[in-house]
Amino acid sequence: MITSGPLIWHRFETLIDASEALAEAVAVRLRAVIATRGSALLAVPGGTTPARFLAALGAHDLAWDKVTLLPTDERFVSADDPASNERMIRAAFAPLGQAFAQLGGGRARFLSFHRAAGDLDAAAGAVSAELAGLPALDILVSGMGADGHVASLFPGEPAAAMTGRGLHAVAAHPAGLPARISLSPARLTGAAWASLLVSGKEKAEVLTTAQALPGAYPVGLLLGRPQGLDVYWAKA
Repeated sequence: MITSGPLIWHRFETLIDASEALAEAVAVRLRAVIATRGSALLAVPGGTTPARFLAALGAHDLAWDKVTLLPTDERFVSADDPASNERMIRAAFAPLGQAFAQLGGGRARFLSFHRAAGDLDAAAGAVSAELAGLPALDILVSGMGADGHVASLFPGEPAAAMTGRGLHAVAAHPAGLPARISLSPARLTGAAWASLLVSGKEKAEVLTTAQALPGAYPVGLLLGRPQGLDVYWAKA
Protein backbone atom coordinates (compact mmCIF):
# COMPACT_ATOMS: atom_id res chain seq x y z
CA MET A 1 0.00 0.00 0.00
CA ILE A 2 1.33 3.42 -1.02
CA THR A 3 1.45 5.93 1.82
CA SER A 4 0.58 9.54 1.10
CA GLY A 5 3.36 12.04 1.59
CA PRO A 6 3.09 15.26 3.59
CA LEU A 7 0.41 17.83 2.78
CA ILE A 8 1.93 21.25 3.47
CA TRP A 9 -0.30 24.32 3.62
CA HIS A 10 1.06 27.79 2.85
CA ARG A 11 -1.66 30.28 3.79
CA PHE A 12 -1.89 33.88 2.55
CA GLU A 13 -4.34 36.76 2.76
CA THR A 14 -4.35 37.49 -0.98
CA LEU A 15 -3.85 35.62 -4.23
CA ILE A 16 -1.05 38.05 -5.13
CA ASP A 17 0.86 37.06 -1.99
CA ALA A 18 0.30 33.34 -2.62
CA SER A 19 1.32 33.67 -6.28
CA GLU A 20 4.55 35.50 -5.51
CA ALA A 21 5.51 33.05 -2.76
CA LEU A 22 4.85 30.12 -5.09
CA ALA A 23 6.90 31.78 -7.84
CA GLU A 24 9.82 32.11 -5.43
CA ALA A 25 9.53 28.44 -4.40
CA VAL A 26 9.40 27.27 -8.02
CA ALA A 27 12.37 29.47 -9.00
CA VAL A 28 14.47 27.99 -6.20
CA ARG A 29 13.63 24.47 -7.31
CA LEU A 30 14.26 25.24 -10.99
CA ARG A 31 17.73 26.56 -10.18
CA ALA A 32 18.52 23.39 -8.25
CA VAL A 33 17.27 21.08 -11.00
CA ILE A 34 19.15 22.96 -13.72
CA ALA A 35 22.33 22.90 -11.65
CA THR A 36 22.00 19.14 -11.17
CA ARG A 37 20.73 17.95 -14.55
CA GLY A 38 21.18 20.87 -16.93
CA SER A 39 17.48 21.21 -17.82
CA ALA A 40 14.05 21.27 -16.19
CA LEU A 41 10.48 20.34 -17.09
CA LEU A 42 7.71 22.50 -15.61
CA ALA A 43 3.94 22.11 -15.99
CA VAL A 44 1.64 25.04 -15.21
CA PRO A 45 -2.14 25.52 -15.21
CA GLY A 46 -4.31 27.68 -17.42
CA GLY A 47 -7.33 29.78 -16.56
CA THR A 48 -7.21 33.18 -14.86
CA THR A 49 -5.85 32.30 -11.40
CA PRO A 50 -2.21 31.57 -12.40
CA ALA A 51 -1.56 34.72 -14.44
CA ARG A 52 0.05 36.58 -11.52
CA PHE A 53 2.12 33.53 -10.60
CA LEU A 54 3.41 33.23 -14.18
CA ALA A 55 4.29 36.91 -14.34
CA ALA A 56 6.14 36.73 -11.02
CA LEU A 57 8.00 33.56 -12.00
CA GLY A 58 9.03 35.04 -15.35
CA ALA A 59 10.62 37.99 -13.56
CA HIS A 60 13.19 35.73 -11.87
CA ASP A 61 16.70 35.67 -13.30
CA LEU A 62 17.07 32.07 -14.43
CA ALA A 63 18.57 30.11 -17.30
CA TRP A 64 15.19 29.98 -19.00
CA ASP A 65 16.65 28.43 -22.14
CA LYS A 66 17.15 25.30 -20.01
CA VAL A 67 13.46 25.12 -19.07
CA THR A 68 10.65 23.44 -20.99
CA LEU A 69 7.21 24.72 -20.05
CA LEU A 70 3.96 22.91 -20.80
CA PRO A 71 0.32 23.34 -19.80
CA THR A 72 -1.36 20.86 -17.48
CA ASP A 73 -4.24 20.84 -19.95
CA GLU A 74 -5.65 22.62 -22.97
CA ARG A 75 -9.07 23.18 -24.49
CA PHE A 76 -9.41 21.75 -27.99
CA VAL A 77 -9.52 25.17 -29.64
CA SER A 78 -7.01 27.07 -31.77
CA ALA A 79 -3.89 28.34 -30.00
CA ASP A 80 -4.99 31.96 -30.46
CA ASP A 81 -8.53 31.41 -29.20
CA PRO A 82 -9.37 33.54 -26.11
CA ALA A 83 -10.18 30.28 -24.26
CA SER A 84 -6.76 28.74 -25.00
CA ASN A 85 -4.51 28.07 -22.03
CA GLU A 86 -1.47 28.34 -24.28
CA ARG A 87 -2.54 31.84 -25.30
CA MET A 88 -2.81 32.92 -21.65
CA ILE A 89 0.49 31.32 -20.64
CA ARG A 90 2.39 32.91 -23.52
CA ALA A 91 0.90 36.32 -22.68
CA ALA A 92 1.68 36.11 -18.95
CA PHE A 93 5.09 34.42 -18.99
CA ALA A 94 7.75 36.79 -20.33
CA PRO A 95 10.53 34.20 -20.99
CA LEU A 96 8.40 32.74 -23.81
CA GLY A 97 8.23 36.06 -25.68
CA GLN A 98 10.32 37.39 -28.53
CA ALA A 99 10.94 40.62 -26.61
CA PHE A 100 12.63 38.61 -23.86
CA ALA A 101 15.13 37.20 -26.35
CA GLN A 102 15.76 40.65 -27.81
CA LEU A 103 16.74 41.83 -24.32
CA GLY A 104 19.40 39.15 -24.18
CA GLY A 105 17.58 36.44 -22.27
CA GLY A 106 17.38 32.84 -23.45
CA ARG A 107 13.77 31.96 -24.22
CA ALA A 108 12.08 29.04 -22.52
CA ARG A 109 10.84 26.19 -24.69
CA PHE A 110 7.09 25.59 -24.85
CA LEU A 111 5.54 22.20 -25.49
CA SER A 112 2.26 22.93 -27.25
CA PHE A 113 -0.76 20.65 -27.04
CA HIS A 114 -2.10 21.94 -30.36
CA ARG A 115 -1.77 19.01 -32.74
CA ALA A 116 -3.91 17.26 -35.39
CA ALA A 117 -6.56 19.96 -35.74
CA GLY A 118 -10.04 18.46 -35.79
CA ASP A 119 -9.09 15.11 -34.26
CA LEU A 120 -8.95 15.21 -30.46
CA ASP A 121 -7.82 11.61 -29.98
CA ALA A 122 -5.03 11.98 -32.53
CA ALA A 123 -3.89 15.22 -30.90
CA ALA A 124 -3.86 13.64 -27.44
CA GLY A 125 -1.95 10.68 -28.82
CA ALA A 126 0.66 12.95 -30.42
CA VAL A 127 1.18 14.85 -27.16
CA SER A 128 1.41 11.58 -25.21
CA ALA A 129 4.00 10.23 -27.64
CA GLU A 130 6.19 13.33 -27.30
CA LEU A 131 5.94 13.26 -23.52
CA ALA A 132 6.94 9.59 -23.52
CA GLY A 133 10.39 10.69 -24.65
CA LEU A 134 10.77 13.18 -21.80
CA PRO A 135 11.59 12.61 -18.13
CA ALA A 136 9.07 12.98 -15.33
CA LEU A 137 7.96 16.49 -14.49
CA ASP A 138 10.40 18.23 -12.20
CA ILE A 139 7.76 20.67 -11.02
CA LEU A 140 3.98 20.63 -11.29
CA VAL A 141 1.87 23.68 -10.49
CA SER A 142 -1.82 22.86 -10.65
CA GLY A 143 -5.04 24.68 -10.10
CA MET A 144 -8.21 23.06 -8.81
CA GLY A 145 -11.86 23.60 -9.62
CA ALA A 146 -14.63 23.89 -7.05
CA ASP A 147 -15.65 20.33 -8.04
CA GLY A 148 -12.19 19.02 -7.20
CA HIS A 149 -10.96 18.67 -10.79
CA VAL A 150 -7.29 19.14 -11.63
CA ALA A 151 -5.92 19.74 -15.12
CA SER A 152 -8.85 18.48 -17.21
CA LEU A 153 -9.53 15.43 -15.07
CA PHE A 154 -13.11 15.90 -13.87
CA PRO A 155 -15.11 13.86 -11.34
CA GLY A 156 -16.82 10.89 -12.94
CA GLU A 157 -15.14 11.37 -16.32
CA PRO A 158 -13.24 8.44 -17.88
CA ALA A 159 -10.05 10.49 -18.34
CA ALA A 160 -9.61 10.71 -14.57
CA ALA A 161 -9.51 6.92 -14.34
CA MET A 162 -6.93 6.40 -17.12
CA THR A 163 -4.13 5.56 -14.73
CA GLY A 164 -1.90 3.45 -17.00
CA ARG A 165 1.79 4.32 -16.64
CA GLY A 166 2.22 4.35 -20.44
CA LEU A 167 -0.29 7.17 -20.87
CA HIS A 168 1.13 10.69 -20.69
CA ALA A 169 -1.76 12.73 -22.09
CA VAL A 170 -5.44 11.89 -22.48
CA ALA A 171 -8.47 13.21 -24.34
CA ALA A 172 -11.12 14.58 -21.98
CA HIS A 173 -14.80 15.18 -22.65
CA PRO A 174 -16.20 16.94 -19.53
CA ALA A 175 -19.99 17.21 -19.62
CA GLY A 176 -21.24 20.57 -20.88
CA LEU A 177 -17.72 21.89 -21.50
CA PRO A 178 -15.37 22.01 -24.51
CA ALA A 179 -13.31 18.91 -25.24
CA ARG A 180 -9.76 19.05 -23.90
CA ILE A 181 -6.35 17.42 -23.73
CA SER A 182 -5.00 16.80 -20.25
CA LEU A 183 -1.85 15.46 -18.71
CA SER A 184 -2.64 11.93 -17.57
CA PRO A 185 -2.99 10.89 -13.94
CA ALA A 186 0.39 9.15 -14.14
CA ARG A 187 2.12 12.27 -15.48
CA LEU A 188 0.60 14.45 -12.77
CA THR A 189 1.30 12.13 -9.87
CA GLY A 190 4.82 11.35 -11.08
CA ALA A 191 6.11 14.92 -10.69
CA ALA A 192 9.11 15.26 -8.39
CA TRP A 193 7.47 18.26 -6.64
CA ALA A 194 3.84 19.29 -6.92
CA SER A 195 1.83 22.25 -5.73
CA LEU A 196 -1.73 23.56 -5.84
CA LEU A 197 -2.54 27.25 -6.24
CA VAL A 198 -6.08 27.90 -4.96
CA SER A 199 -8.08 30.59 -3.23
CA GLY A 200 -11.23 30.94 -1.19
CA LYS A 201 -13.00 29.11 1.62
CA GLU A 202 -14.93 26.86 -0.77
CA LYS A 203 -11.81 25.31 -2.27
CA ALA A 204 -10.22 24.84 1.15
CA GLU A 205 -13.31 22.88 2.15
CA VAL A 206 -13.15 20.79 -1.05
CA LEU A 207 -9.55 19.86 -0.22
CA THR A 208 -10.52 18.86 3.31
CA THR A 209 -13.33 16.66 1.98
CA ALA A 210 -11.06 15.17 -0.69
CA GLN A 211 -8.56 14.13 1.99
CA ALA A 212 -11.27 12.00 3.55
CA LEU A 213 -12.68 10.77 0.20
CA PRO A 214 -9.78 10.94 -2.26
CA GLY A 215 -11.38 8.56 -4.73
CA ALA A 216 -14.33 10.88 -5.26
CA TYR A 217 -12.25 13.84 -6.39
CA PRO A 218 -9.51 13.96 -9.05
CA VAL A 219 -7.46 16.19 -6.74
CA GLY A 220 -7.19 13.05 -4.61
CA LEU A 221 -4.58 11.89 -7.14
CA LEU A 222 -2.29 14.69 -5.92
CA LEU A 223 -3.25 14.34 -2.27
CA GLY A 224 -2.26 10.67 -2.40
CA ARG A 225 1.20 11.21 -3.87
CA PRO A 226 3.99 9.60 -1.83
CA GLN A 227 6.12 12.65 -2.71
CA GLY A 228 3.64 14.94 -0.94
CA LEU A 229 1.87 18.12 -2.02
CA ASP A 230 2.31 21.80 -1.23
CA VAL A 231 -0.88 23.89 -1.18
CA TYR A 232 -0.57 27.63 -1.73
CA TRP A 233 -3.93 28.92 -0.54
CA ALA A 234 -5.16 32.50 -0.50
CA LYS A 235 -8.00 33.66 1.69
CA ALA A 236 -9.31 35.85 -1.14
